[in-house]
Amino acid sequence: MLEELAEWAQENVHVIYRYLVAAAVIAASYYAGRQLSKPIYRARAEVKPEVLHNIARLVRLAAILIGIAVALSIIGIDLGGLLLAAGFTGLVIGLAAQQTLSNLFAGLTLIFEDRIRVGDSVRIGSDWGMVESVGIMSTKIRLWSGEVLTVPNSVVMSSPLYNFSRSVARRAEVSIGISYTSDIGKAVEVIRSVLWENELVLAEPEPTVIVDSLGESSVNLKVLFWLPAQEFWTVRREVVADLKRALESSGIEIPYPQRVVWIKSSVTSGSGSS
Repeated sequence: MLEELAEWAQENVHVIYRYLVAAAVIAASYYAGRQLSKPIYRARAEVKPEVLHNIARLVRLAAILIGIAVALSIIGIDLGGLLLAAGFTGLVIGLAAQQTLSNLFAGLTLIFEDRIRVGDSVRIGSDWGMVESVGIMSTKIRLWSGEVLTVPNSVVMSSPLYNFSRSVARRAEVSIGISYTSDIGKAVEVIRSVLWENELVLAEPEPTVIVDSLGESSVNLKVLFWLPAQEFWTVRREVVADLKRALESSGIEIPYPQRVVWIKSSVTSGSGSS
């Protein structure tokens, strides 16, 4: 048995050598891909993390594919026929996986156009949250309620996307109803004083107070003012609370919903007895 094996090895030494070299080439290509990707990861301070991660993965994959191609050539496999078969297979897969390819190209577009980044506060459709990752196929958003929403990149590309982290300032709108017996001019003055006293309310554009509508129970005022984007929700909550306290202390009534009901009664007078 050993003699037969040794004889076979002597007869096929060149074949064995080729396979060993091919295996070494594949191993070397894998190692080279890992080494080439390391400097990319070290550049995190200059480029977005999600871009670096995906570029590093592509570099490793390209190095391995090149190694496999070289290995196949070493062991004598004709790459021309293989490439033809791969092209036909790619066409079939492309037709069968249109949605997957759509997500892939949408992910590459999102990454290289720099539309969103990890940590951005965004709204996609009716979903609000913070971006946790931007991948090749999908984007993960942690909603303000705590859940992690995974959105296919094709959906991200085709939906209205609001990125609040890219704005330096955002406009806040607060609606306040005051009673019909309250002085509108005094209410406007009190509201303006509250806005001017808050250091985080921007002076430009200037805060605006308008009489928006006449409701069933109140005269509705709309307060428009600008805040730093990073402090938007915190400062808005503070301003709303300050407005309520200031209006109440100034004698401006913020009424409950109410309705005046008039009851019409009919009086029937009977004829006197004869």
